[in-house]
Amino acid sequence: MINKEMAKDYLFRAERCLKEAFLAIKDEDAAGAIRRSQEALELAVKALLRLMGIEYPKIHDVGDVLIENANSLKN
Repeated sequence: MINKEMAKDYLFRAERCLKEAFLAIKDEDAAGAIRRSQEALELAVKALLRLMGIEYPKIHDVGDVLIENANSLKN
């Protein structure tokens, strides 16, 4: 799968996670809402990195990769 297709897939999954987070809020499940929101953000950030062709390690927290590539992401 090429980067553009993977990014699109990641964004689709991020949107689904966000919908599940809103459902968790309605169910007064704060822990579930936080967990799904975090996953949505993680997938959205990884979609951006994929789209930009920036490789990242297979870990959840890619904050260091964002910092290292801040100049590339500004454009």
